[in-house]
Amino acid sequence: MRRAFLLSLIILLSQPLASATVTILEDSDEDSTGTLSGNYSISEGATWTISGDYEIEVGTSIVVEEGATMVVSGSMDAISPPQLNLASTANVSVPVGYLGESGVVRIDFAETVQFGITIEIDNMSTTDWTGSQFDWNGSLDVDDITINITSHPFQIIAISSVTLSAQGATPVLVDATGLSGEGTSLVIPDRTNAWDIDVQGTLIVTGSVFGASISCAGTCTLDGAQMASTGPIDVTGSISVTDTTLAGGVTDEDIILWDDAEISWSNSTGTGGLTDNWVNILTTRTVGVQNGYVVFYGYGMGYDSSDTSPLTDNHTLEVENQGDGIIEIGSNERMKMVRWQDGNGVEHLESASGKIVLATPWGIYEHNITNLPHVNHFDVELDLPLLSFDSLEASDDEGVINTRLGVMATVTNSGEVPGTFIIDCYYNNGDYVWTQAGIDSLLPENNYGNPVAGSNFTATHLEEWNLILDLDNQRIRTDTFEDLANLGIIVDKKIDANVGSTSTHAIGAGETREIPLNWDSPIEGDLVLECNIWIPDEFTGITVLSDNSGNASTESVSWSEVEDNSTNLILPISIGVIVAIAIYVVMARKKLNEDELKEHLTEIEVSSEDETADDEVGTIE
Repeated sequence: MRRAFLLSLIILLSQPLASATVTILEDSDEDSTGTLSGNYSISEGATWTISGDYEIEVGTSIVVEEGATMVVSGSMDAISPPQLNLASTANVSVPVGYLGESGVVRIDFAETVQFGITIEIDNMSTTDWTGSQFDWNGSLDVDDITINITSHPFQIIAISSVTLSAQGATPVLVDATGLSGEGTSLVIPDRTNAWDIDVQGTLIVTGSVFGASISCAGTCTLDGAQMASTGPIDVTGSISVTDTTLAGGVTDEDIILWDDAEISWSNSTGTGGLTDNWVNILTTRTVGVQNGYVVFYGYGMGYDSSDTSPLTDNHTLEVENQGDGIIEIGSNERMKMVRWQDGNGVEHLESASGKIVLATPWGIYEHNITNLPHVNHFDVELDLPLLSFDSLEASDDEGVINTRLGVMATVTNSGEVPGTFIIDCYYNNGDYVWTQAGIDSLLPENNYGNPVAGSNFTATHLEEWNLILDLDNQRIRTDTFEDLANLGIIVDKKIDANVGSTSTHAIGAGETREIPLNWDSPIEGDLVLECNIWIPDEFTGITVLSDNSGNASTESVSWSEVEDNSTNLILPISIGVIVAIAIYVVMARKKLNEDELKEHLTEIEVSSEDETADDEVGTIE
């Protein structure tokens, strides 16, 4: 038993330097060589220095807690076999060492090449080649061979090894670490097989790191560091890169800054080519608008300066997000990139713009965003009309049915923009209708049939309602129409009023407008005209009425029929007839007198003429 225990202890002591979980509680320095594996946690206030040269086992994890520091002045290299990633144009240098006059160069690709590439060796080109192994026959009596490969961006091309088989000699295997050249980078093919450093505190690298997945939520400093196959370094805190070389990664950037993370880059070199030194990506990119009818248009957004299609708050089709007034304006990471430094060291800043639009029956309202903010979320509010229904005045308190009565409506727009609105008018003739709340409150004892909201609530319904027994007091209810209206069981029945206006009314910003209406009623009674400003659905959730003053009412108008006054016309008609007869008689008599006078004067004139004749002629005796 004791022997078994000793054997177990020997086995444990013979394991690599750190094969179990280790917590670093105080300052320590690993200044030797060996292998690190397992989980490490550096506690607050402690500094862990790696000044020696260590290989790192697959899956090793190091956490630098807040307030803790890790310093790498030596080297930390992943054990995982690397591969040589190629840019779209790469020149791979293979050491040969004069192996023989002729032989075969076999290139083993990490993955099958699916899109045709061009391979050129010693001025001999093969175009549109696909596959996983490529053989070239030629002279190996050279110090090194350069393989020029041109590929498409549709697939990452990587070489795992090159085999040199000189005629009559043992083949020589050159793995990815033995290859180099322009447009190449040594990387760990699968980041899940690498090791990782989670920095909540401080990380300082002045040595070399290979194959680590680094997450920097605290402060990271790379000063004279050699970082290989560490891309991308994810930064949510801050990072300083000085006199440092970064080479190789599994994405198109060496460093990713998330949201408002900070970076300082000085006299350093990245992977280069199509691989950016760093990019700044927003984890989310949204704009808050007033409701789900508002549409966003983006222009020149992100890494590719892309324009968006019209976007609304439910364009993602996620039911839980519909109607929340939040529009996702970055559909992918490239549209969320707001600044970056390319492989040539040139810094770029997104210069995007946008526009939000609300199309309504009142008009189309727009707001231009000259410079799209480089933040996770921002709000935009449209300037809209703000209307109030000031008054509704009838020209008289009496009216004749089916005859127009003048009514003047006064509306004010205190908003910053004009609008075009419609007025709805109605009156109540004393009837009531069911509400949905009233229907929902019905008890099984009721015998109403199956009423629907908006159907008439009659005296019979009221009687039936009051027959319900009050279970506490065992008495008949005595609710009135008014009681049920106050309870929300019923409401006044609104009947559309004919006011002679179905057109829209335009009103300017800051304007008060009087709108003449002509009301006629088909029924008698004391009626009150009520009018309101119709609010389209497009304004759901938006205040466009000042203090909810979107309606107004006239004083009560008494409507009646025209009285039948035909019997009262007998007297004036009779008087008129008598007067006409009298006038006729007078005129007739006057004419008669004139005729008699004329005849009399004629007789006198004749008589006078006879006498004159007698005097002049005389008698001869």
